[in-house]
Amino acid sequence: MDDKLIEQINEKTPIVDLVSEFVSLSKRGKNYMGLCPFHQEKTPSFSVSPEKNIAKCMSCGEGGTPINFYRKIKNLSFEEAAQELAIRAGIEIKTEKIIKDPNKHFHQLMNEVTSFYQFNLKNSEKGLEAIKYLYGRQMTDELMTHFRIGYAPTHGQTLYNVLKDKGYAVSDMISLGVVKQSDDGDYYDLFSDRIIFPITNPKGDVAGLSGRTMNPKETVKYINSPETVIFKKGQLLYHFYEALPEIRKSKQVVLYEGFFDVISSYAAGIKHGVATMGTALTKEQTKLIKSVTQSMIVAYDGDSAGLKAADHAIPMLEKEGLKVEILMIPEKMDPDDFIKSYGPEQFEMLFGEYTKDAYQFRYDYYKTGLNLANANDMKSFRGKVMDMIRNSDASIKAFYTQKLSLDLGIPLSEFDFRKETTRKEPVIPKIEKPKMLNKYERAERSLIFEMMKSKAVCSKVMKVLKPTDFADHITASIRIDIERYYYDHQVFDMNDFLDGLTAEHRAYVEQILLKDMYWVNQLSIDETDIQDYVEIVKLANVKRRLEEIQSHINQIQVVSQTLIEERDRLQGILKEKH
Repeated sequence: MDDKLIEQINEKTPIVDLVSEFVSLSKRGKNYMGLCPFHQEKTPSFSVSPEKNIAKCMSCGEGGTPINFYRKIKNLSFEEAAQELAIRAGIEIKTEKIIKDPNKHFHQLMNEVTSFYQFNLKNSEKGLEAIKYLYGRQMTDELMTHFRIGYAPTHGQTLYNVLKDKGYAVSDMISLGVVKQSDDGDYYDLFSDRIIFPITNPKGDVAGLSGRTMNPKETVKYINSPETVIFKKGQLLYHFYEALPEIRKSKQVVLYEGFFDVISSYAAGIKHGVATMGTALTKEQTKLIKSVTQSMIVAYDGDSAGLKAADHAIPMLEKEGLKVEILMIPEKMDPDDFIKSYGPEQFEMLFGEYTKDAYQFRYDYYKTGLNLANANDMKSFRGKVMDMIRNSDASIKAFYTQKLSLDLGIPLSEFDFRKETTRKEPVIPKIEKPKMLNKYERAERSLIFEMMKSKAVCSKVMKVLKPTDFADHITASIRIDIERYYYDHQVFDMNDFLDGLTAEHRAYVEQILLKDMYWVNQLSIDETDIQDYVEIVKLANVKRRLEEIQSHINQIQVVSQTLIEERDRLQGILKEKH
């Protein structure tokens, strides 16, 4: 883009009007002043000059020409910002190659879907029940509006019909995973009787959805949109775009694990929070954080799983050069539960007294539960700490070797990095003892393996078996995960599949399924075997159902017999009295 065109765009964009969209300004002589949108402050230092057509913070120095200001405030590239302002100013860019979003129509559809679910939340009988549920979780109307929360009606074609009436293509609805097609050729809405959380991309466009059940008996709490051309779960962070203004002001990101953690934190005044979506932190998400700040606090759940996830996230974050701190939440609670139990003021106080730097956190975490008088524990602890500080600067090495010396009762002279091996202690995973599967369990697991190998087999199994036909609840959940994976993939990639799983499901696949000799030896079965396994699973379901019915009958008979005996006793009393 040439200099003349850039100059024209800046001249045609009044800086006061532009900044007023994001900052509350007041007149100060020739200029205007407001609170800086790029850092936290109580006294206005953001100056806007109509005469020079520039804005600049007198404190942090951020601002610039209209294009530069718009680029920073909207998190856009220079070219994208210039083109958007050119369109607003009515300037035709004839010689320039305009960057167009090829997925704009997909985002428009997803925004339409989000608006429908928002409307349905407040304008339907079931939606009002969902609001009561959200009120029960201490959510206000203002929070529902900010987070654009909605409600998906019970199974049907409501959303499908709304989108069709608005002229959206059925193929696009299916591609984005909001509508599915049954074996009979009918279309139906994917999300049913769930609270809907929209997930936006870094530009604020809705990319995907997550639906949460209100039924405590439901085994699958959350259902996410399938991976699509615009929704890559490992590349997005929940509430990232919405938190950008606060992230710029605080120069920091708070990273949570769940939606309600972000929402409760926002209500408590911590508004620069984002969340992963049930999966481990990825490199892409780390780079996204790095693009807007150099500092972050990891506020995962306070239980063992949350601490372990934080430990795994630290090396990735530090590799990107981020300054990392860990929020230690007492009583093994998650942020949402802590806020509900102790209130927002106590939660805010945690960010002072209960934060640890990455080294301090890992040192204490590696030490937890160990008996340092035990040689094995001593060796494990020493190895982890030495690996942790191996590439640190001299002051950190000196501090933690001295601390290690005191804790282990070993002379400081014994800690020589030249003598310490760079080879890490092998991590021996905790593997369950091999379990002999009965024929029903073997049939379920074998079908899971064949579904992983072939989309065609997966489709066949989906047609003839319901998830509830599986006896094992986690196997049934893994089956659903496989089906969702094939929504957007033709070939099954195990690593890609694992990245999209919850921590529990990933652990089950890695520790149980992938260690099954069937998978290890890559055994294969034919069409007849698959059909036999399907029949076995069906028969097992029939058998379970019969057992349930017989159990109910037995209970009824016991109650009936008791009632008969009580009836006879009472009749006997009456006869005696007469």
